[in-house]
Amino acid sequence: MAELDLALLCTSATFREGLLSVLEAGLERFSPDNYPANLAPVLVFRLSFSEDDFGTAHVVRITVRHDDGEPVAEVGVGVTYEPPAESDPALSHFTVVIHQLLMQIRRDGLYLVEITLDGELSSRIPFRVRARLPQA
Repeated sequence: MAELDLALLCTSATFREGLLSVLEAGLERFSPDNYPANLAPVLVFRLSFSEDDFGTAHVVRITVRHDDGEPVAEVGVGVTYEPPAESDPALSHFTVVIHQLLMQIRRDGLYLVEITLDGELSSRIPFRVRARLPQA
């Protein structure tokens, strides 16, 4: 069965030749100058696969909501994994998804990114938005 074993918000990420590079991982506070504010953090998540799961399609759904339930963003991604022909069975089998979350935030508050894998909640990432106070 596929398993989500890493999920985070960051400023930027790349995945090349099996190496994940992340800039400013663990974002959890945003301070826009005013509202509405356009935020675009990058969501990175990693799905690991077992051999009996190769070639099976999985649905990942990402939702962002204010803590009162107001929806902000929703994205669905289909993921299937086929190991490369020269893969080593002793090594882990995984895929990394990097997706920029484009959101228009209209007010202060606690927000929650929820990631479900095949309909089951796999990860929650909270973040807080608080507008900067005007400087006199």
